[in-house]
Parts: sequence; C-alpha cells; structure tokens
Amino acid sequence: MKKLWIAPVLLLAASTLCAAAHAGTFPDHPIRLVVPFSPGGSTDLVGRLVATKVSQILGQPVIVENRAGAGGVIGSDNVVKSPADGYSLLMATTSHTANPSIYKKLPYDTQKDFVPIALIGDMPGLLVANPALPPNNFKEFIQYARTHKLSYGTAGSGTFPHLSMELLKSAAGLDMTHIPYKGAAPALTDLVGGVYDVKMDAYITAANFVKAGKLKLYAVSSLERMPQLPDVPTIAESGYPGFESTYWIGIVAPAGVPADVRKKLEQAFMEAVHDKTVAAKLQESGTRPIGGSAADLTALMDREFKQWPAIIQKAGIAEK
Repeated sequence: MKKLWIAPVLLLAASTLCAAAHAGTFPDHPIRLVVPFSPGGSTDLVGRLVATKVSQILGQPVIVENRAGAGGVIGSDNVVKSPADGYSLLMATTSHTANPSIYKKLPYDTQKDFVPIALIGDMPGLLVANPALPPNNFKEFIQYARTHKLSYGTAGSGTFPHLSMELLKSAAGLDMTHIPYKGAAPALTDLVGGVYDVKMDAYITAANFVKAGKLKLYAVSSLERMPQLPDVPTIAESGYPGFESTYWIGIVAPAGVPADVRKKLEQAFMEAVHDKTVAAKLQESGTRPIGGSAADLTALMDREFKQWPAIIQKAGIAEK
C-alpha cells in the first residue's frame, strides 16, 4: 500500500517546486503588450507610457505591438491564440466588453478566454469637430445636427468613440452617419482634414489640435468638468442631465496564465500606474490614473457585460 502513494506524493512535490521556480524566474524574456488599435491613438500612447515603467519594474522589455482592426477584435484574437504564459498581454478597453453584443460571432469567448490583470485608468471623451463646421458651442451643434446630415468618425465599430456617439445620438435624437476607421489616429487625421464632421476623441490626442485651432471643442462626456479643461462644459450640464461616457483601459491575458505570473503582472502594472511620475503624465494626458487590481477590473467588466446588450440593441449597432 505504501508504494501506491509514492508517485502521487512525488508528483505533488515536483509540481510545487515547478510553480515556485516559475514564480521566481518570470519574466526571463521580453513581454509583448498588444494594443488592438493603430499607433498614435489614446490607447497606444497610454500603453507605451505604462509599458516603459513596467519594463523597469520587471527587468525585461515590455514591447508594444499594434494590431488594429475590427474594433479591437483582430488584436484580441492574436493574444488569445498566444501561449498562456504571461508573455502576451492585451490592452483591453470599453470595446472589449461591448464587442460580444455587437458581433454575431467572435473568434473567441471574451468572458471565458481572457483573465483580468489590472485596471490602468479611464478618460472622458471630447466632442470635437472640424473647424469648418458652423456651430461654435454644444447647444448650437445640437441644433445644427438636427437640421443637417452630419457624419462622425470612430476608431472602429464597438470602440468607445462609437458607443459614446451612439449614446449622444440617442439622448439628443440625432441622426448621423458613422464612418469607422482602423484606429483613432487615422480617424483624427481625417477629421482635421475635413473628410467628415465630428468625433468623440480623447484629450491625449485631440488637445493639441484644439489649441492649434485645427479642431473645435464643444463639450466633454464626463459628469464633471475636466481639471485640464475647466472652461469646457459637460454634455450633462448642457441639457442632458446624467449623461456620462468614459473610456477605460486595462490589461488582460489569455486564460490559463499561472496564478503566480498573473499576480506578478498585476503588482507590476499597479505599481507602474501609482508611480508619481507616471500618474502625473497620465493626468496631463487627460487620463485618470486608477491602478486598480484584477478584482477591480473584473467588477468593471462584469457591469459592462450586463449593460451593453440593451444599449447596443437600442442603438441598432449590432451586426446584422
């Protein structure tokens, strides 16, 4: 009888030693952080800022890789098909929780195939327009949009700018044409160039164009005014009480990543966001640094997985 128990005991001891060794050696080569949007957008810029600090904390390069398209689906699919070893991570955003309600069939199960690592922060949207558009403030814009056929651009279907603009359309009773792009940067370039009329963008990417007079800024989508733009009204205070739409950014990994590796990554990203220099730069970019845990990100995503289906169905943006 004693001999029958030798193998299980040895296997348990071996697995314990392997786990301890794994925790001690990770990471021993560069980590890949996939941004599912094009370079130059708000997600990309925040990702690169945080990745630099995480590289210092972990002692290995965290390399940002852009894989844009399909509202984040292409980049997400790339990560979920990578080994679940902690070396392939995804910058998840609002579209991560919205896409299951938008697309008929995704190449992965968002809720089962990914695990949360950390919550980086969030940011409100800036309602910006091409300078050639006649309205000079938000109320004038609403009146003009009700009598003219306008178009709005986004970083792709199901991205924050898309969902936020659909919420505004619903709240104000507007009818505007959606023009999706493969990322925020090319969408913003075409807005400045006059290809379309208006966009919900991020402070980090739109502020300099506003200061240079290349874009008009009508309002922000947070409940309270942004500290960086104290003179710019919120949509909520401009006739739509309670209107709020914010864009969150977090880190997720393929399901199956060892618990010790997930914990090490979680601590590294939280530490990076709470670093005074990083937090200050995030604030300057219009991003509210949160530095939340995996549990914080889980709670946020769970809320959105429940809320998006009804909103998306009402907006009529689900894939036919």
